[in-house]
Amino acid sequence: MIAQLAVIVWAGGLAYEDWRWRRLPNVLLAAGVVLGLVHWAAYGAMPFGATISDGAVAAVLGLAALLPFYRAGWMGAGDVKLSAVIGWLGGLQILLAVFLVACMVAGGLAIMLLSPACRRFMGDHGLDRRLGARVPFGVGLAGAVMVLAAVGVTPGALRFW
Repeated sequence: MIAQLAVIVWAGGLAYEDWRWRRLPNVLLAAGVVLGLVHWAAYGAMPFGATISDGAVAAVLGLAALLPFYRAGWMGAGDVKLSAVIGWLGGLQILLAVFLVACMVAGGLAIMLLSPACRRFMGDHGLDRRLGARVPFGVGLAGAVMVLAAVGVTPGALRFW
């Protein structure tokens, strides 16, 4: 229960930072790595229930999955590092679930941010400058982590193959 709350607070801080300032601080990303290590040392498993070896493999795969998008200039480095930390905390099954949910959230954000009604409601004339033609994907990643942690999903509960 405390681990779930810690993950939710951590991911919420990341979502706020990405939405407000358009960056994911390395200090918060490193805190996620430390959170995983502390949880593993205390309970013998990562916060979502994966083994440490599954977390390490998923971290590398999470990094490798988004690195081409960073190299193409479509994504920030913080998003890539966040996907690696999410893989570390949850393993491959959680990482895949987070990617699926994050893509849906990012698509919804893109539609919302591009709609004229939303722009009038938000009244933010500097929105184009702040977004720089990018949707804050870290918000989707962190939001998906918060939802999965709040529900208490474990890798064994998800079956992709």
